[in-house]
Amino acid sequence: MTAAVRQAKTRAGRGKAALAKGRADGERAAAEPPEVLLDRIFAEVPNSPRASDGLPEVVGRNRRARAKRRLVDALAARGPYPVPEGLRGELRTLVERWGQKGFEDAYPEADAFELRCAEERAVLDAAARGDEEARFAAAERAYRREVEARYGQIEIRGLQLSARVRQDLEIAYVPLHVEGPSEELSTAKPKKAAGKKPKGGAMTVAARAAHAMLRVLERPRVLATDALVNHPRLLIAGEPGSGKSTLLAYLATRAVRGELITPTSRREPASIPLLVPVRALQEPAASPESIAHAAGAEAWFVEATLRRGRALLLIDGLDEARAQVAGRVLPALTAMLDAYPGTSVVVTTRPAAAPGEDENTPRGFARVRLLPMTRDEVGVFIDRWCLAAELSLNKPRGQAEFDARDAADDLKERVRASRAIEKLAQTPLLCSVICVVHRFLGQRIPERRVALYEAITNVLLYEWDRAKFAEGAAIGKLDAHAKRALLARLALSMHRARVAELPAEEVVQRLAAHLPDLGRPEDEAAAIVAEIRDRNGVLVERAPGSFAFSHLTFQEYLAAMDLVNAHKYDELLRNHKDKWWHEVIVLSAGFPGAHADRIIRGLLGKDGEGVAEGTMLAAQCAETAIEVRQTLRKEIEKRVARLVPPASPREFQTLYNLGEVAGPVLLRSLDKANTEEKASIIMLLAHIRYEPATRAILKFLKDPSRTDRPFASFVRMFNKSRTLAECAAFFMLNIIQVSETAFSAFFDAIPLADPSAIQYMRAFMDFAKSDKLRALIERAEAAHAKASSASAARSPRRAARSG
Repeated sequence: MTAAVRQAKTRAGRGKAALAKGRADGERAAAEPPEVLLDRIFAEVPNSPRASDGLPEVVGRNRRARAKRRLVDALAARGPYPVPEGLRGELRTLVERWGQKGFEDAYPEADAFELRCAEERAVLDAAARGDEEARFAAAERAYRREVEARYGQIEIRGLQLSARVRQDLEIAYVPLHVEGPSEELSTAKPKKAAGKKPKGGAMTVAARAAHAMLRVLERPRVLATDALVNHPRLLIAGEPGSGKSTLLAYLATRAVRGELITPTSRREPASIPLLVPVRALQEPAASPESIAHAAGAEAWFVEATLRRGRALLLIDGLDEARAQVAGRVLPALTAMLDAYPGTSVVVTTRPAAAPGEDENTPRGFARVRLLPMTRDEVGVFIDRWCLAAELSLNKPRGQAEFDARDAADDLKERVRASRAIEKLAQTPLLCSVICVVHRFLGQRIPERRVALYEAITNVLLYEWDRAKFAEGAAIGKLDAHAKRALLARLALSMHRARVAELPAEEVVQRLAAHLPDLGRPEDEAAAIVAEIRDRNGVLVERAPGSFAFSHLTFQEYLAAMDLVNAHKYDELLRNHKDKWWHEVIVLSAGFPGAHADRIIRGLLGKDGEGVAEGTMLAAQCAETAIEVRQTLRKEIEKRVARLVPPASPREFQTLYNLGEVAGPVLLRSLDKANTEEKASIIMLLAHIRYEPATRAILKFLKDPSRTDRPFASFVRMFNKSRTLAECAAFFMLNIIQVSETAFSAFFDAIPLADPSAIQYMRAFMDFAKSDKLRALIERAEAAHAKASSASAARSPRRAARSG
């Protein structure tokens, strides 16, 4: 036997002896009577000066004594069984927290502990009898109650009340949708186009729009709960703030109530959810023990649940795995699922690949993408958030509902009136921030974009400050102004580099370069990046090792702020032809203290005597600026009038070449235009696919006004008569291929469409057959048929009255 082997055996022997001693100590401690255990714990927990401040000493003593008796009774309800080590640790924590509250009689954690001890009695009695079925049934009842208590509520963040506010999920949660599983999309057979191909093999603009549109329409949009029905192994990818963690809490709550249909739950009895935050995994092995530790359950119960094929594993934040286990969690999970094939599983993660790139899907999993909320879902979210906020103030239910309805209706109107706000509101995180801004600004939203983004970033920075960073955290040493300045410098450096995401190492480098200007050492940059890694705020880790601002809007806003503070107007003007910089330029004019007149005159000067990007940007800057001289506004209006509305094919082509920068100016000119000019503008907005025009053009979908004279279009004046409803339908067919939100808006509006718009849409069926396109047409025709029937039903009565 070699020396190395002898040493190894000696170490192993010592380890076993130490383990045996630890077990013996644990058993002796576990056998300690409850009264003795609690006497020792209470003796080690001092009175909290803050909790007892102003409280008579005798009251404090009595409360402490009642608390101890209450816990003795709770442990007695467990029966004559030793208190295990884990429960002793929980008991100590409970006493410490209760002591900080002055051992007040109404303490929810004490109530929960009492109930838990009573429920454990049935489990322990069954185990003592050797009745495994009874033991499992009793443990399941207790576990279901615990899961509902833990996950059945959602925190209403940002209310700035003295305590954290939570509301029942049924009140506050909005069900989320996913884009259909990847393998369904990849196996779907493309449908052949019907009708003859145009001469020369070229497709018309309308045909190309139709085909592109149909590719969008064919992508299924389903409730996340419905996706789980057909896919026992589901991987859900979603951006930061898209609601992944809340979705799993919702699934867990529905499952413990027996309301969630899964492949497992089709067989009785119902699924048992095991929610596992990946950050809580201490080892890569997906064993019953590691899952039990992370899910807050007992290992024997988890193993029995898996063995019976009743487990619904909910793995939250695959991308957040600790460095020592990253990359090994999913393979270990897949291996465990092979051992327990009856287990359903849902895994959430941030997208691992860059936008537009394919991502690898683990063996046996269906990958789905969590979708942004639609306009209607944003409305429901606002309704529920406002109700939860009002109920949190302990108002009578009727009064809370009235106040919530008033606030929600006001906010929804403001959101729908602003495309900038509407786009931000598509994710649950930012929608909740907008709700907070509205509530604490006296039920209003800043109309100017700069003021709006300032208010939103204030809320996000507040959430950062409220996050429980460790004492002495580097980010805690920066006040709100310093944080904003640090992020602004990062935003400008990213915008100059024309990137929306950066590797973590580069973020560290760029923060380190600016920290000394704020009086902080460079070496704090790495700590700051590590501290914000798992927080949803202004800056987020969008994919493992890759950081971005939670919305490109914030990068543009902060970059503009940094340029204005440094008076770098020449840099703005140099980039006036670059679409990447357009929003930064427009926002810069809206900052307090910015030289808006200088920016606007500089932009007009870039066009010389002509009308191009500079003029269009100048017109937009005049809208965002706080103050612009009246003579300068007149000059802008005079310039714009030379092109808008377009009066010739040449002007139409010029505006088309300008692209989206002309969109806001075209949109504002709609109200004052005549029918022919409106037709030209709508068609032009359709060609440049200007999505912010969607809401304004919806109203034209039902407008039968018909052109009498030729109007400007490509190449030639369009001399065929069109209704404005047909023009709106053309816009719709172009825009929904780049915007699901626009498609949702038109789908809602289509029942009110003028018959000419439906006839125009029906012509597209000659190019491609699509169930989705047919559904749009049938939805409109059904509404028209219903209206005709109602009209016919009223006609006899009118005839009878006239007779």
